[in-house]
Amino acid sequence: MDTLFIQELELRAVIGVHDWERTFAQRLRVDLVLGVTTEMAARTDDLTHAVDYSALAARLQESAGQSACALIETLAARLADEVLEQAGVHWVRLTLHKPGALPKAKTVAITIERPIKNSDGEVT
Repeated sequence: MDTLFIQELELRAVIGVHDWERTFAQRLRVDLVLGVTTEMAARTDDLTHAVDYSALAARLQESAGQSACALIETLAARLADEVLEQAGVHWVRLTLHKPGALPKAKTVAITIERPIKNSDGEVT
């Protein structure tokens, strides 16, 4: 198992529990650690055998932009589900940052970890 990182990907989303937070899309950041298999991609030097991280980043940005979650936990879980739909990803550790959420803190963040589950809901 190999590890792919995407760090500090900027997202915009309507998020928050306060009415004033829901009047505009806020700037968020996401850090991803992905468990991936890279043997075939390394052997063939072919993107079709690798995780297309550019396409994945665009997909996450679009998904966040279309969301309207109240809680950072909800958006983080939805983004993790999007990542796990990507072929070749076996697990994800996702940290979603909400800079400026607290006046005296640089950021508020949540980290979640998710393995791939089969159709019966069992971890594969």
